[in-house]
Amino acid sequence: MTKQKNEFIFSLIFFFFSSFFFTIILSSLFIGNFEDLLSIIVRQDGLFVKLLRIALFIGICICIYCIQVNRSKYPKKYTSILLFGILLFSSLLLISILSSPNYSGIDGVLNMYYLDNHLAINSAKEMIIDSVVFIYFITIPMLGFFYKRKLFDNYFYKTYIKEMAPSLNISIIFLFGYSIRVYDFNSAASMIDFVLSLFSILIFMKITFSLRDAITLHSVINLLILVIGFAIIVLCWKLLQTCNLYYASLLFYAIGLLYWFFNILAESMRS
Repeated sequence: MTKQKNEFIFSLIFFFFSSFFFTIILSSLFIGNFEDLLSIIVRQDGLFVKLLRIALFIGICICIYCIQVNRSKYPKKYTSILLFGILLFSSLLLISILSSPNYSGIDGVLNMYYLDNHLAINSAKEMIIDSVVFIYFITIPMLGFFYKRKLFDNYFYKTYIKEMAPSLNISIIFLFGYSIRVYDFNSAASMIDFVLSLFSILIFMKITFSLRDAITLHSVINLLILVIGFAIIVLCWKLLQTCNLYYASLLFYAIGLLYWFFNILAESMRS
């Protein structure tokens, strides 16, 4: 697939799942019979976790198919990237399954440890994932857009980093996933998350509209989804307090990760 096809397909996927997410939030807020729908969908073994696993499994299947069909047409680098994709998506899928509360392997081996330290382990895991996402897929691309001339002329960047650099649309999807959280304005930590999310959204708006020659309709729509989604999440914070929104974040992280990987693959096919 080319980068243009990736942009179209993943922007469409992003639009569909974000619209579905907004519909669920607003339905839970305004329709009495649907008030528990959101908490059911975003729970640890809810619909969003199942969709996350399906997305990772599809990524594995596509990688295996590409290896089988295009092995002789492209250089070894192409096959190496596909093998990396299989390893990455398989590892994430396995972690998702093993961390499920219904996984029987936990019982009898680490059951007491898991129960006693469940919250601490989950908090540490979420912090690590969010930190990696915010640094690599949000902060570095932001800096890259402001210092692109220096970066693009750099030999190390051209040789080793350029293919792996997230595009604007990828960063928007990751930022959307990062901004999905309960903003409790009585908590200092939550206020820091709010300021980081708001500041990042404003910077991405500036970047998007400064790229007048390169801006696409998909970028504008994705940015609009990001802004609308952030506004809905902030305004509905009381409703969202009862939910664990992190599994919704993970679904959009998975969409962004697949998009990023297939962009790297498209770049390797050109070289």
